[in-house]
Amino acid sequence: MNSVLIIITVLSCVSANERKVNHIISTLERAVLFFEVNYDRFNLDGVTGYRVLQALLEDTLKRWTLSGPEADSPYTKVEDLVKKVGFTVEMAIKELKLHQPAYFNAFEPILQVNFWTFRPEWTQTDRKLVYPKWRVKECFEEEDSDICMFQILGTWKDYRVNCLDTAKCTKLMTTLYCSDYSLSHQLIYFILAEIKNCTNIVGSQHPQSRNSISTQRLKKIFCTNMMEINLHIEKDGFPVYQRDLFLENIMLCGMIGYSDFYKTRWLEAILSWQYPSGCYVETGRSMHSAEMKQNAFTEHKRVKREDVLLDDNCSCHKTAVAVGALGSYLRFYGISQNVIEP
Repeated sequence: MNSVLIIITVLSCVSANERKVNHIISTLERAVLFFEVNYDRFNLDGVTGYRVLQALLEDTLKRWTLSGPEADSPYTKVEDLVKKVGFTVEMAIKELKLHQPAYFNAFEPILQVNFWTFRPEWTQTDRKLVYPKWRVKECFEEEDSDICMFQILGTWKDYRVNCLDTAKCTKLMTTLYCSDYSLSHQLIYFILAEIKNCTNIVGSQHPQSRNSISTQRLKKIFCTNMMEINLHIEKDGFPVYQRDLFLENIMLCGMIGYSDFYKTRWLEAILSWQYPSGCYVETGRSMHSAEMKQNAFTEHKRVKREDVLLDDNCSCHKTAVAVGALGSYLRFYGISQNVIEP
């Protein structure tokens, strides 16, 4: 009897996961169509989100574990999405070269088709690593994190060398108790350092300790606190102005293997936020409206600098991190057999 119950449970789990996969694919199809229509109006951050999506989908196809007649259709649909996203990203890159040449040149490596790679292993966050408190102010400005990433990528001004290590960036990117976008950008910094194989940085020493903190440890600290932030956002009812950060946290921590970010209830919320046109929207009249900034953000919390609003308040950045998060969910369900709720 126990064996029968186990089989039934496994089959039920597989069926539920296939339904999730189909819902994710349908949502991504609408988001990709939106990108195809508006690619020439997307900024670099928005295009990067779709390039990450392409990489996630390609990795999903390589490791696909769903089987049976019903699995053929979603596999074929994912193949079609990869082709559409890849083609449209290349078209968008041509526009970026024309309209954002300096910013494009600085971040060009992350738009390369083979830049993003993913590990097959899964891990989870550790609540013992939750910060006892968070800094009230952002730890650094977005321009500061951009410079640190340029140094990793080898695109910083006259220093055209990969993995440039500076004391300022080491201090900024290993500072503890950061929150919100400072925290997520700290994680991005070390993701890029690992991808670029910056061995001089991934084992960097924390400025406040004599002991070296490994990259894996730092990433676990960062993702644990990004999880805590997401749980707070959920508890507050997913305020619209915090959904961008919520989605970014899932995309980043999910793509580096933190499976506890793939909560079914979060997936259902993300699917429900999509606008009929396929995008994810902001509220208010304009991202640059002083009234919206005052109402939507508490003191010291910044608005995403690199965002563009399209028709119907469609947000390039929010749509980009949404497709990244959904692509990460799809990879999780597509390559993991008998997935159980994290």
